[in-house]
Amino acid sequence: MITDLSILTLSLLLLINYPQYTSLYPVQENILIDLRQNQTFPSPTSINTSIWMQQLLPNISHLHLFNLTLPGTHDGASFTLTSALSPDPTGSPVLDALVKLAEKLGIPLQDVITPWALAQSRNLYEQAEDGMRYFDIRAAYNGTDWCSYHFELGLPINTHLNALNSFLLLHPNEIIVIEVSHLASANLTQKNLNELRDMIIKIFNPMLYSRINDFNSTTIGDMISTNQRVIVTLSDDATIENYTQLWYGSSMINSYANTDSLDQMISYNWQQVLQFNSLPSLPTNALYKLSWTLTPQVSTIFDSILPDKPKSLKNLADIGNSGLSGFASTVLQKRWRLCQLLLIDFQERSEIMQWIFASIHQ
Repeated sequence: MITDLSILTLSLLLLINYPQYTSLYPVQENILIDLRQNQTFPSPTSINTSIWMQQLLPNISHLHLFNLTLPGTHDGASFTLTSALSPDPTGSPVLDALVKLAEKLGIPLQDVITPWALAQSRNLYEQAEDGMRYFDIRAAYNGTDWCSYHFELGLPINTHLNALNSFLLLHPNEIIVIEVSHLASANLTQKNLNELRDMIIKIFNPMLYSRINDFNSTTIGDMISTNQRVIVTLSDDATIENYTQLWYGSSMINSYANTDSLDQMISYNWQQVLQFNSLPSLPTNALYKLSWTLTPQVSTIFDSILPDKPKSLKNLADIGNSGLSGFASTVLQKRWRLCQLLLIDFQERSEIMQWIFASIHQ
């Protein structure tokens, strides 16, 4: 781990002069070989992302979940959406801006909202095949069903969960983490919450890894051999208090820059990485997330009608994803860890898996 003086010095350097700093540590195509010359490690091009944990078991079976950096998708279930607005009792300035822009342009609201609401292109099964092992699922109750949402309602939650369950059944050596959060409804009842809890348990039993354990008590190999291969968090403590199959929402330690600026997001995430690597010891009942995501602001929405400005979340993600390799390369060159869960939008348009493999081979 790094000393306090190193943290202060590097923080100032990174915040003031990030481009010059990264130039000291250029991206190296052979980083996977350089990091460990004396260990056998598959070539990244030979790794099948749908079974990457299986293929890397000789390298990771003795490790614990909290030793890895798992790749994941932010708003993972927002790959298809309906025209129905999600129940959002707290309101959203960005959603308000989208409504105003649609009115100003005189076009259907859906035509403005959907491009900024879609966070992924591929369904959850396909994301898992691409190598993703963490899934951020936002759940809203629409009065009859629990559905995913991001400004607009998506598919039923049970559709998403069944897709991931199918993946687990067909890939018996893979482990996944699912975070069910941001529970929303115009009139949410305990009965509704209980139904969501019971749905999760019914779909994934007996593969649920119970919170009576922690993330450092069972090795990756033992989780696989005992078929305890899915961790699910539900962000309502009272609902799962007596159901240890599920984990509390606080098990996921969240961070995100909340900016549409790549430079600001990089500076923020540097601070997160520095803080993470300075911890004297990691908690064993929680996982740290690093969000490599750009977030539209009110100004982003109104500026979208201007030439050469992002017109969708996909456009914004392409800008953000372009900075991942330089960032990850610099972190790994210093022999630091990125985090435990690395989140991204439009994952298939990024090089996230290259850096996940590099982090394992570090």
